[in-house]
Amino acid sequence: MTYRHSLTSLLCAALLLSSCGKRETAVDAGLRTQTLHVGNNAEPPDLDPHTNNSMVTGFIHDALFEGLVRLANDGITILPGVAERWEVAPDGLTYTFHLRANATWSNGDAVTATDFLAAFRRFLEPKLGCEGANIVFPLVHARDFLEGRTKDFADVGVKAPDERTVVFRLAFRAPYFLSVLADGHLRPLHRPSLEKFHGVDQRGGKWTSPGNLISNGPFVLTEWKPNQVLVVTKNPRYWDAPRVRLNAIRFYPIEDASVEERAYRSGQLHITFTVPQSKIETYAKASGTVLHSTPQLATEFVTFSTQRPPFNDVRVRRAFALAIDRAQFATSVVKGRGDAAYSFVRPGTGGYSFPPFHRHDAAEAKKLLAEAGFPGGVGFPAVDYTVGSRDQDKLLAAQALQQMWQQTLGVKVGIASTEFKVWLDLLRTKTFALTADNWNMGINDPSDMLALGVTGDPNNDAGWSHAPYDAAFPAVNHAPDEAARRAAIARCEQLIADEVPYAPVYHPIVNQLVHPTVVGWRDNPIRAIDWTALSLAPR
Repeated sequence: MTYRHSLTSLLCAALLLSSCGKRETAVDAGLRTQTLHVGNNAEPPDLDPHTNNSMVTGFIHDALFEGLVRLANDGITILPGVAERWEVAPDGLTYTFHLRANATWSNGDAVTATDFLAAFRRFLEPKLGCEGANIVFPLVHARDFLEGRTKDFADVGVKAPDERTVVFRLAFRAPYFLSVLADGHLRPLHRPSLEKFHGVDQRGGKWTSPGNLISNGPFVLTEWKPNQVLVVTKNPRYWDAPRVRLNAIRFYPIEDASVEERAYRSGQLHITFTVPQSKIETYAKASGTVLHSTPQLATEFVTFSTQRPPFNDVRVRRAFALAIDRAQFATSVVKGRGDAAYSFVRPGTGGYSFPPFHRHDAAEAKKLLAEAGFPGGVGFPAVDYTVGSRDQDKLLAAQALQQMWQQTLGVKVGIASTEFKVWLDLLRTKTFALTADNWNMGINDPSDMLALGVTGDPNNDAGWSHAPYDAAFPAVNHAPDEAARRAAIARCEQLIADEVPYAPVYHPIVNQLVHPTVVGWRDNPIRAIDWTALSLAPR
């Protein structure tokens, strides 16, 4: 994740100024003007909802765009969005949404069912390669269209019988489908804007820039200074504008957690993206409730490039995974920031519990690496462990893994730290050996993450192709009963543990600082933020 020196210098200057006298801080001014200042961790590559693959950009999208439904701040409750009401057929396979008459784009155009139909088509366009497309695979023929088995979008299970009705037809029951529709990828896009700037068939583009971006959410994009700040202001044409209390949100891409924490202390931020590990205990012991610590439905893991040597050999991948002492990592490396991960999906997701599929076994790790032709690490090629961030805590975590691999296996792994948007490109092109990776659940169901193991899945960054897994995964969604579904989930977890395209390391605990003047904030396990529910008030 990337931040430039220009932003760091700006924040340091603010710190110096605030120490010279009782100047009005950004937090103080925000209270007066209803302007929220948010640390947002990384510079977004662009503001295209369909091609987004990062949480930090998703937070901005939630302010700018609105889908048929949206998530409340508890991360669970489904609220009406552009759709004022909907019905689900008794068989659970047909969903019908009725759009509100007063839903408009920020330029005054009406938001129509045709806009949603066009957006779904673009989202599934094979040439665009949207990584999040697997979330709509419950739709009839959605995957067939994405993978080219059908060329006619009319075959896909989404229709617009009139300009205020959208109908979805599912191939199988998916009780979580309303949560899918609340996902940030499934927002309508203003077709004339995309056509004007040639954005229909390309990722991002000029249509996402200030002055060009037409959105339909509670806020509009008014300023974007790359690597410094992105500003959204209240959208007067939003259908529920009177309920929106904030007048503006300012997002700052601050990669260094220590810089971000100092900015919070000096009154420059209301909300931080994270907290430096060295400061967690201090804030936890302090009076007040500014520290918010929430276990996340997420996993931090190592992704191996399974199509490139040496990690095309499952013995090498297993050796690296078995060399990870997760208990030690959780207690000494990410203390307060994560729990040891012995399954790919965090236990409790969707109400499912998981046994420990992954383990630490140094002796077995050494044996496997020797069998692969690298006894004691002799002859092992030079490889880099890629980290898409320059945050000190993330680099320390990478160094801890580096030491475990060297001590147990005798291999020397370098660490390559890169900008966040560069790292996203490396994932798409699979031009890495092994990398620090993560998955934040968009829906509270194991299928959301287990899909990463399916051959050809847009988010299968490991490039893994394993016929038994491809045969096992469909049963997660098509199981005839709950017992069979649990067994299918366990089968997928076991195959990932056996073949190791991904090696889970820890399940994150998100730590954030939230200023006492922020009203309406609610911690939740998927970091959902309903910006319309927030306001600023003295306490």
